[in-house]
Amino acid sequence: MLDNIGKLVHQQRRSLNLTIEKLAERSGVSISLISRMERGDVNNISIKKLTDIARALNMQVGDFFIAPEMSDISTLAVVKYLTHLPEKERARVSEVLMQVINL
Repeated sequence: MLDNIGKLVHQQRRSLNLTIEKLAERSGVSISLISRMERGDVNNISIKKLTDIARALNMQVGDFFIAPEMSDISTLAVVKYLTHLPEKERARVSEVLMQVINL
């Protein structure tokens, strides 16, 4: 699971054009820990540090615990977008997305 979290941290950091140093500064977490996370060299991490990293990446800590097959940055962005829509609008957007997928 921590390997997947590291992958997400890396993807989101890169998508925001942040260096490891800048993410460390924003989150208050050490450069070393972030680097080790991204490499998959961390066996455990406190919820506090994980929450601080998530906030610095404009994510929620829960984003790290979504099923691995759904947890790339683009899929998380789509899920987050759909989640924040009113029900009728979410249904309409989902219909349009399915039409595009089925082209």
